Amino acid sequence: MADWILVPCLVSLRTEFNRLAPDRGKASDGALGDASHAASPSDHNPDETGRTPYEDSDRVNEVHAIDVDKDLRKPGWTMARCVGVIVKRHREGRDDRLQNVIYQRRIWSRTWGWTARAYTGANPHTGHAHFSARYTAAQERDTSPWGLLEEDDVTKSEFIAWMTEWARSTAGREALARAVLTYDPGKDASGKVLPGGIVNPGPDAASNPTVGAAWALNRAIVASLVGHQIRDRVDQVQAGVEALLRGGPTPPPVGAQVTARSALDAIGSGALTAEETAEALRSALGADRAAQVGRLLGG
Repeated sequence: MADWILVPCLVSLRTEFNRLAPDRGKASDGALGDASHAASPSDHNPDETGRTPYEDSDRVNEVHAIDVDKDLRKPGWTMARCVGVIVKRHREGRDDRLQNVIYQRRIWSRTWGWTARAYTGANPHTGHAHFSARYTAAQERDTSPWGLLEEDDVTKSEFIAWMTEWARSTAGREALARAVLTYDPGKDASGKVLPGGIVNPGPDAASNPTVGAAWALNRAIVASLVGHQIRDRVDQVQAGVEALLRGGPTPPPVGAQVTARSALDAIGSGALTAEETAEALRSALGADRAAQVGRLLGG
């Protein structure tokens, strides 16, 4: 019975390492023990044809241990972190498939509650981590997840931190501006612009039907400034109308505004006081009409 297989639970553990870190190094990977392992009881020896520390109940020639190279080549992940995840799950009772784990001159064992002890064996296990499975049928056959991929999921706080960092970058600001201010929906088969974009009001609309982020942002800023200017002008005209309604002393002379057009231009300049605006209305409309307009606007 020379052929052997790796117990299914360790096949699933090795697969999970490969999924977690697809580019990981495998120089120190292993399952079947060499001659030095065969000379003494080892979980790396096939349980039907070699020397093992325990025996299982079946007649399948199985190896109950794997070594996994420490070089994961995945940012944020080390073998120490992986060992920590797996050992913690066993210590908390969420898993029970392993007998012991050896890494960096330390050993964690089911025998003493998964607390770490110094490992004094000939191989310090600094280049790889060693995982030994139990010899019970239920644990050997259990291929459920080992928790590594669950730990690799991004938490909400991590996602927010990463998104905040990205949003502050040049690429992030540009992408957000483009997403918020414009959307180019493209054209259908007939060349018609699809709904959902910001229509370009410029003369190049035929060739550029929707606007870009920078242009939209510029127009939004200009529109905001013009809006404030219009509001200020309206407030000024309203003040002039209120001055007309109040009557009272004759307002100061407007100055050079001698025609209706020049009086209205003066009002539009935004440089007149309320009293000067009232006098400009009189100059443009005449005293009677100006009073009528004032009463009309004043409600």
